[in-house]
Amino acid sequence: MAAPVRRLAAVAIAMLGNAGASAAPVEYTLDPVHTSVYFGASHFERSSVRGRFGKIDGRIVYDADSGAGAIDVTVDLASVDTGNRTLDGVLRSAQFFDIAQFPLARLRADRFISDGGRLVAVEGELSLHGVTRPVRLQAERFRCGEITLFGVSRQVCGGDFRAEVPRSAFGMTRFLPDAGDIVTLHVAVEASPASSPAR
Repeated sequence: MAAPVRRLAAVAIAMLGNAGASAAPVEYTLDPVHTSVYFGASHFERSSVRGRFGKIDGRIVYDADSGAGAIDVTVDLASVDTGNRTLDGVLRSAQFFDIAQFPLARLRADRFISDGGRLVAVEGELSLHGVTRPVRLQAERFRCGEITLFGVSRQVCGGDFRAEVPRSAFGMTRFLPDAGDIVTLHVAVEASPASSPAR
């Protein structure tokens, strides 16, 4: 069993023990087609440099009864795409991500924060460029339930999240301050239970 799966299984067991017999935490596997991570940073305070990552993998554990949950997501940094091949090469190089040494970024969060029954944020840690720092993502929306498309029904959890991260906190200081320090992340996720086939 891979480490992320073991960790999420442990969280699910803890959630069962803490929330009582009615709790029903479910493990969801991210749908790579409908999951994305976009980023943006200022360029000379005149415009923004924007891009996305194309290879994302991960799982979510969520208990709809209690609102508790956990996330473990990895991003393949080599899949960065800004629409500019030269810039993509610079970002992959030792000047920024240094993918030869640090090929993956990883988000692990085990605190789901709700207000009035609505998820408003998740808190955990982001590992990037060999550094791990606390991170809080604001939940712009989050919902779980059955959807039907082309006559096929399945359970789906999905949401949009936003965070601002100082790249200098992760040791990436190249081109500061011309290229902005604060990087805005937009994370969109959709996930379905691995054991729940479409019907």
